[in-house]
Amino acid sequence: MDIAGWNDPADEERNPGRAEERRRARGELEARIRERRIPLFGDETDEDVVAIINAVEDFEARLSRLGADSFVNTPESSQPDDDRLVLPARRDDEAAERYVIRIREAARHMN
Repeated sequence: MDIAGWNDPADEERNPGRAEERRRARGELEARIRERRIPLFGDETDEDVVAIINAVEDFEARLSRLGADSFVNTPESSQPDDDRLVLPARRDDEAAERYVIRIREAARHMN
């Protein structure tokens, strides 16, 4: 998802329904994040939410291209095939921006 113009106040003035569309889209993105058992702390901006889901989906796409088992290589798995193939868990005090960086670093280190 592209975040350009995602939260443009001028767009909301031109299109009064835009704010509701943005809230609905954010809710859908937050649900997708929570489905993956990634905590959201309530201080994430719209851009943070988009960045997290983009990073997670990029990680998962790379995992898929490697042919790795996405059911075994999960944070909940007691015995993943390879720890490098497990999506990093978000720390309780971790800012969204830092978490996105860690996900992207983990994706780069998959082999």
